[in-house]
Amino acid sequence: MCSTSKLGNLAPVDSGSAGGAAGVEAVSAAWVKSHSQNYYVLDVTEGTEGDTVEATLEGQAKVPCIPLGRLLRHLCREELELEGYKSSQTLVTMCKTGVRARIAAEELIKAGYKATYVTRGLLEWNAPAATKAGLVVSISGMEKDKISVALSACAASQKTTQTVLVVMASAVQLFRKTDDVLVDGKWKEGVNKDEYLEGCWAGEPFQQTVALWNTFRENGGVTLLCTSCAKNKGCEDNMRDGTTFMNLPDLLRMTHESKCLSFS
Repeated sequence: MCSTSKLGNLAPVDSGSAGGAAGVEAVSAAWVKSHSQNYYVLDVTEGTEGDTVEATLEGQAKVPCIPLGRLLRHLCREELELEGYKSSQTLVTMCKTGVRARIAAEELIKAGYKATYVTRGLLEWNAPAATKAGLVVSISGMEKDKISVALSACAASQKTTQTVLVVMASAVQLFRKTDDVLVDGKWKEGVNKDEYLEGCWAGEPFQQTVALWNTFRENGGVTLLCTSCAKNKGCEDNMRDGTTFMNLPDLLRMTHESKCLSFS
């Protein structure tokens, strides 16, 4: 698995595992969103595909839509103009599933641009559970030492490869909001703080668990919660921002296509 990228601190998705063509490195949607100042997103979706990139990014007023065929003509004539684009940015191409986007990135690189593409296109952009991970870290219990090690692994791994944290069984409770139980830094009486990220910590030399998770998330890490597990624990309506629900098919796909590290 690559630890560096030809495009700088880019995206940590290994081009071989992502199916990228030679010379083109793929990027995860989560990484682009969390480092948006470094990228300029270009939608190469054809009009017949239906979906387009609607989300705006920091520093980019809108995501221009230039279908692949038109983009190739612009490049051939050397007349590509992108409002707000800076030469220091990497162009990120996106289509419905990533196929046209990869071709567009190849051609942009040939034309002298820094370019990459989102591995699974709009599917991944709109649904974090579709992320193509380099590493999947799974947790299912609430033992402090295992949680501290698992979150340490996530924070470290996300620096070099797209990492997905999969949370199952009783561990989903750790990701509940604390608005009603932690007030001004004090836990309400009767609350078991060990069942929340802020309290489930093995102690030194580990960093605080919630700090590790925040670092992981801010760097583009993806946190997926088992939908059935959250419903079983009665907390599906009280989960933290930055988490997304997943289903069994998502888990099966990720464990089949990615390297996995389990803390159960």
